[in-house]
Formats: sequence, structure tokens, C-alpha cells
Amino acid sequence: MKITTGRLVAAAICLGAGGVALQQGWINGAMAASAPKEVQADVPPEQLARVEDISATFRTVSKAVKPAVVTIKTTSTVKASARRPRLPLDELPEQFRDFFREPGIPEQLEPQRSSGSGVIIDAERGYILTNNHVIGGDEDTEKSRIYVHLADGRRYQGKVLGTDPKTDLALIQIKAERLTAAKLGDSDKIEVGDWVLAIGAPFGLDQTVTQGIISATGRTTEITPIGEFIQTDAAINPGNSGGPLVNMRGEVIGINTAIATTGMAAGYMGVGFAIPSNLAKEILPALEKGEEVVRGYLGVQIRGLDTFEPGIGKSFGLSEDRGVLIEDVMPDTPAAKAGLKADDVILSYDGKEVTSAPELQKLVTRTAPNTKVNLRVWRDRKEITIPVTIEKQPSDFYSRNRTRGIGPGSGRGEEESTEVTIESLGMTIAPMSEALAKRFKWPEDEAKTQGVVVTSVEPLGEARAAGLTPGDMIISIQSQPVRSVRQVQEALSKEALASGVRLRVRNPSGLQRTIFLQIEP
Repeated sequence: MKITTGRLVAAAICLGAGGVALQQGWINGAMAASAPKEVQADVPPEQLARVEDISATFRTVSKAVKPAVVTIKTTSTVKASARRPRLPLDELPEQFRDFFREPGIPEQLEPQRSSGSGVIIDAERGYILTNNHVIGGDEDTEKSRIYVHLADGRRYQGKVLGTDPKTDLALIQIKAERLTAAKLGDSDKIEVGDWVLAIGAPFGLDQTVTQGIISATGRTTEITPIGEFIQTDAAINPGNSGGPLVNMRGEVIGINTAIATTGMAAGYMGVGFAIPSNLAKEILPALEKGEEVVRGYLGVQIRGLDTFEPGIGKSFGLSEDRGVLIEDVMPDTPAAKAGLKADDVILSYDGKEVTSAPELQKLVTRTAPNTKVNLRVWRDRKEITIPVTIEKQPSDFYSRNRTRGIGPGSGRGEEESTEVTIESLGMTIAPMSEALAKRFKWPEDEAKTQGVVVTSVEPLGEARAAGLTPGDMIISIQSQPVRSVRQVQEALSKEALASGVRLRVRNPSGLQRTIFLQIEP
């Protein structure tokens, strides 16, 4: 806008004296021909009253909640080494190695300043709920000094009571009087389309209120490993983190946490996420005491049948696409001890039907360790019940590197050395070999195991569209272990693909997943 304005001003100056006089005369004539008048929309009184009622609601909610919203500013000491690239020196260009080489002196600490938002939830005790990342909850942070700025201009130093990195929530406390607290509402009662307000300090602009609606609920993202996020189109920008998302009753139904952006954008694009208030309520007792938040776990990799192309249920013998598929079972976990297997479909958890992976995850994490639950499971086209004793979730559960083999084979079977193309899918497969293991960076011992590897996929082929990539190993088809390329060819015939075929594949990093292929004849 500044550049455009500058160009307009320059054009006016270039008119010269004569041009200015001529221009002035034309303007005066035009003004005389059309006298100025006021423009006002003729809005029916009843319509205007409804709009003004809505505005009045926004004003009332804002005035009630804003005193409970705070700006949080932190100064952290961060290890200087944390800013260095975490790469082996031999992977860096030679001219940069000396620069990034660890010096033979103690690490220097560098100050890092940041700001965010928070909301007072207990006026008597001075409790403030915010995001863990707002207060510098980072493994590279040595310590943080936290200052809380109130809506009335007062400033206090905050004390961290408890943090939970997995939900990105933190509870801090200030010693102050005459505080105003906001009420935590019931996030389970919200619906898509409900009006909401987001309050916080985007870009350091304290007490900013933005308006929008609930765009979606139950969103799972890569923001945190736990939590079904509320999605909203209320404007959320850097600095809003930790601030409240409130309903039209002035209740906090979410803690604003993150935004979705593309490219170089770093601000509002209409997609923001908030942690549900009910999730915060669940962990508040532990945060108040500064205790670890204890969660249950099964030890499985799962995916809801509803996330596949329609028809995958029939490949299991199910009448509909309902349930949660186990794609992988981690060793020495409650699931492994109970006998759960890959390709099992969990239909219910302790009497509660489950239809999605987030739903099952929520039930498991909220189960106290050492609790025995019954899983209703669909296996080999029949329903069985499997009792499982839930255990405490390991602290590193979500960050483990699960690189494992598929287990010893029973011999390579028939020798095959040539690639085979399945034209209907647009992919080429071949038996595992030392050359393929090296090419796709599989562990060396995989070259000696039985397996069929996807060696190439066409960019616009059905295999690529379903998610297969070069280097994937096909472990099983329709729950039957894969032993040869010929077996894969026969299982992926045009007749079989017309009904739908389910594959379980694993990539070189150890991640197993289910692929559903179906091609209409």
C-alpha cells in the first residue's frame, strides 16, 4: 500500500502548473454538478435489532472475560549448542566443520525472549493456564524467568506449578489480589457452527479479541501426541498461544495453541487449533501438585477403518467400515502380552464401541494403569474377546524409533530375481535382495529375510494414489503372510482388486501401515 500511494503522489506532482489548474477546474465543476450527500443503508429495524443484539453479546462476553486474560513474557537461557545443526560433522561441507565443531570450553548460554497469553482460572490461588511452549518448556531451555502482565497494567513474576508437554499445557501461579478468573466450560457440548471469541496478545497486542465459529471438533494433528483439538476460524496469530477460546456464555472451552500456515506465511489463515477445556480439567490436579501426568497405553499402531476408501470392512468379513485396525503391535507391551495381533480390528473397549483411532486413544490414555479391560476384537472373520491389562505409558512412548525386523522367515521359498510389473496398479515388485536392501536403505539383516519389495510406482497410478512408495515391503495380503512375488501377483488379480484387497506394508524405518486397493472393473 505504501508503494502504491507513493506512485499516486508522484503522478500528481508530474502534472505541472498548467495541468494542475486544468485539473482543479475539472474537479470544481464535478463537485458543483453533484452536491455531496450522505449515504445510509435502509435496513429494516427488526433486522438491525437482531444484528445489534449479536454485537451486544460480543461486547458483554469480551468485557467479562478480558480481565482474566494475561500476557506472559519469558526470558529463557538456551544452550548455544541447541542452535547448531544436529548433524555429524562429516555430513557438513568441509568449510563449515570448524564453525560447528564443539569448542573445548563450557557451553555458553544465550538469552531468548518470547511472549504469549494465558487465562486466570482461579482468582483466589492465582492459577493461570497457558501453553507449555509459552513458558519455555523446551529440552534446550536451562531455565526461564516468567512475567505475567494483567489487563489492568500490573505485572507479577510467575511460578511454574506443573507442565505436561504431551498436551502442551502448563499451570503457573502469581501472588496477587483482586484477580478475575474465567470459568472452564464443557468442551464436549460445543458444536460446529457455534460462535466463539479468541482473546490474547497476538504480536504483543494485549487484550485483542477476534471472532469466529467452531470449524470442527476432534481434530488430530502433529502439534501434540495427545488431544482432539477444536478447530476454529477465529483469527489466531503468534502470541495468541495460551489464551482462551470462549463461547457466548463467557466460558473457556479451549486453550488456543497453534495455527496452520503454508509457505512463508506465519499468521492467520483461517485454521486455528485449541486444546479442549475438558482435557485441561483432567490433568489440572496433577499440574497443581507438580506431578507427572499418568496415562495408560496399549502399545499398538492403529488406524480407523473409516479413514480408508469405502469397502475395506468387507476384506475383513465385516458388514461395514466400523472399528479400529491394529497395524502393528510393539514388543513387550500390554497388547503383545495379551496376544493382540496386526490385522485385528477392535470393535469395542471395555463395553464402549469405538469407531475411530482418536476415540480409542482417548479411552486408553484415560484408563488407570493396572486396570484390566475387555476388548471386543474381530479376527479371522469372527468376533472374540481379549482381556488386556493396561500399563503406564512410558515417558518416551511417542518418540521411540521403532526399527524392527518382521521376524525370522521360513526360507526364501522359490528363487526369484526379476522384477514384475502389475500394470493395473502401476507398480513394480521384486523379491528382497542385498542390492534392494542397500538401495532403499533397509537394515542389512533384512536382505536375508523373505519379503517382496515395491521397487517403483507410477506417479499417476493406483498404487501411488493408495500410498505405496518405492522401498515398501509387502508383509501380508488379506492377513496372509507374503512369501513370493508370484503370490502377490495372484492376490492382486483384476478380479480380486474389483472386490478390494488389503495389504500390510512396512517401510525401512520400521513403520507398518495398511493399504486398501480397489479398482472398479
